[in-house]
Amino acid sequence: MVDKVKLTVLIEDSVDMDKPDLLAKHGLSFFVEAETGNVKVSILMDVGPSPDVMLHNIDEMGIDLRKTDAILLSHGHYDHVGSLIETLKRIEKQVPVIAHPKIFNPKFKVKPSLKFIGASFKPSDVEASGGVFLYASNPVTIAEGITTSGEVERHAAFEKVEDFWMVDDGRFVEDALLDDQALIIHVKNKGLVVLVGCAHSGIINTIRHAQKVMGTDKVFAVLGGFHLAKADDKRTQATVNELAKLDLKFVGPCHCIGQKAVNRLLEAFGDRCHPLRTGDIVEL
Repeated sequence: MVDKVKLTVLIEDSVDMDKPDLLAKHGLSFFVEAETGNVKVSILMDVGPSPDVMLHNIDEMGIDLRKTDAILLSHGHYDHVGSLIETLKRIEKQVPVIAHPKIFNPKFKVKPSLKFIGASFKPSDVEASGGVFLYASNPVTIAEGITTSGEVERHAAFEKVEDFWMVDDGRFVEDALLDDQALIIHVKNKGLVVLVGCAHSGIINTIRHAQKVMGTDKVFAVLGGFHLAKADDKRTQATVNELAKLDLKFVGPCHCIGQKAVNRLLEAFGDRCHPLRTGDIVEL
């Protein structure tokens, strides 16, 4: 297990008003620092949409990316992978880049019209910049008490992926976003910390999967994008109801959740709900 963990929000759609020198942009990136005894591990989860914003915020916050031990890409949409090449150059060493095998399938939206929303670079560009791809659909152990979710099992009937498309084996098909992954950290005496990018698999599905992967039902915190901005009231309330059953001590929604869902979470969790912004630091 991990003794303690520190999460820094490098990019999010909004910015901490007390930190006006930072930049906000639609996307997400977390810098995760975990300690177990004398062992320290630094993980970059997602890298936001653009290198200008990413590198500006890193410099402003004094983050030393050279400490990065691994990068996890939660899925292949541009707002989570866009600055990967320039970020790797700043890391200045070879580093594992953990991703699902389908992450580079060309990704699209079709509403209101056809739009490419995937990565703007090739895997070879990543490798030329120091990234060593670790493609895996199953969980990947990064350190003791820290693992990726791998492909998330989906059982909650109210959580569905809609309106995303991709090219797969020469055919234009609906994208179930099987590449959607989370980072799971087991913190000693507290429980699981589940960090998500957009939770396209469903935040409840993701949490249940994390419990199964780590062999414990105790969940302490859930942070990241919950992808409820366009959800109807029924799905939003069902999500809040299921989260409430978990007795979470920290809920950190952001990015793609939408203000309506944030308000529901604030009502349900009170001072245990902390909407995240660019520049926020969470220590658990």
